[in-house]
Amino acid sequence: MLSSLRVGRRAAAAYLLVMLAAGCSAAGTPSVGSAPGALNDNRILAAGHGTLSNASGPHAPGWISPDARRHHKRTLFYWGNYDTSTITILSSSGTTKGTITSGLYNPERLFVDKQGDVCATNIGYNGSNKNSITCYKPGHTTPYITITAGVNRPTGLTVDAAGTIYCANVGNNTITVYPKGMTSPSLTINYFAEYLATDAQDNLYAAGTAVEKFAPGSTTGKDTGLPHYPGALEVDKNGNIIVLYGANLEYFPAGQTSPSKTIPVTAGSPFALSLSGNEKTLYVSEESSIPFIVQSVAYPSGSTLVTTKFPSGTGDWPIAVSPDNALGG
Repeated sequence: MLSSLRVGRRAAAAYLLVMLAAGCSAAGTPSVGSAPGALNDNRILAAGHGTLSNASGPHAPGWISPDARRHHKRTLFYWGNYDTSTITILSSSGTTKGTITSGLYNPERLFVDKQGDVCATNIGYNGSNKNSITCYKPGHTTPYITITAGVNRPTGLTVDAAGTIYCANVGNNTITVYPKGMTSPSLTINYFAEYLATDAQDNLYAAGTAVEKFAPGSTTGKDTGLPHYPGALEVDKNGNIIVLYGANLEYFPAGQTSPSKTIPVTAGSPFALSLSGNEKTLYVSEESSIPFIVQSVAYPSGSTLVTTKFPSGTGDWPIAVSPDNALGG
């Protein structure tokens, strides 16, 4: 079942790149350039996807990793698996430190905040595991908070330094905003997006058909002037924007609409980005021939060579690194 799905995804990704080259977008593909309302619906929510684990021992719900307790400031990687509804916690060398299953159902995006908490948007639904956002303390495998109010087929996710959660909902073309500890939105923005990021001034950047910038507390965005049909994006502390367009990473200096650097990602179809907290390394998850890997590139002045960080066999679409570049205050 999974192999057939992945073959379909590779075909869809290849089709999308062709459509992007023609200046178009393809509905139902798991990456950039989606028109409003379009989503990676080729990821069929089939029976058997996302079965939650009842295992005992170190991967049981609620388990606290001794390593995470003692070294929670150490760099950890969170690699989500959409098909199996899991998040694998990895050390920088690739050693598995734990597995999260509780509260997950088809995780779409991940983000690690300043406290080291990892949050996930869950787009799947099965009984009580409906569209939700779940967050986990370092070393814990059961969520300390679950958000369902205002959540409707959630995809894009980011958390600022104050702990405010921003969620893109493709089910009703909104972005909902949750101040730290709140489970109901304080603000709802009517805008279609699949990827989100914030800057050091808590401006929100939303990648839909364009990249829109929303001032804190505003429901009206401003087109940044960047090329349309973006994919994943990140913003660094200086306001420089990194955007994934098709199979290219493009760096846009603050306030500029032309990239200062373009880095081709040649291993496959890139999907998600994560910029390390020290802003020295950029990570990208990709569907390739093996079929999912995580690659990295030095940021911002490194070469254009993207190298493999984690090989296939652990996760797929979403990736996050702790500490992440949770900005603002």
